[in-house]
Amino acid sequence: MFKKLLFALTAMMAANIASAQNLDHLTEEKQMEPFGNMKKASYVGNVLYGGQPDEETIKMLKEKGFNIIISVKYDDEKVAFDQQQVVEENGMSFARIPYFKGSINDKVRNVDDDGIAELSKMLSDATKSGQKVFMHCQSGQRAAAALGSVLARDYGYSKEQAMDIAAKAGLTSKNTGAAFERYLDQLK
Repeated sequence: MFKKLLFALTAMMAANIASAQNLDHLTEEKQMEPFGNMKKASYVGNVLYGGQPDEETIKMLKEKGFNIIISVKYDDEKVAFDQQQVVEENGMSFARIPYFKGSINDKVRNVDDDGIAELSKMLSDATKSGQKVFMHCQSGQRAAAALGSVLARDYGYSKEQAMDIAAKAGLTSKNTGAAFERYLDQLK
């Protein structure tokens, strides 16, 4: 009985240590100079967070070794060009997973929990396969909040920890921050 208990505790501790080490893909801060039309380059783990890239910046992302572009913009949020086509023409994968439910015209904005689950899985899969991800919205605010949301939802980060890492990834918007905070409060 004691051996079984000791084995179970050892296995749980090893799993917790491995889990903590695996979080580096989401939390390790790295340095990258802004490039293309990016005003800042918030690079955390294997994910670069930012605003809407233009066509030239998408080409630069490929040159810098990025494999996946994820837009967390609304489905009905306009872009001046066919982003998916440009991304795919440059040999990268594209996904749109809105951070907020609904439409760009909605006055009340709420985080889409299903979208956070999908983002979490996609980031985990990208990490396992050694891929670099560029996650963006229009200005980078929702992309940064998405990181904090994933950490709180799926990795047990406290509200304060999630808000801190989102700030490091570039979250400064009061409106996006308020919706993000509401989402964190409902997770409890």
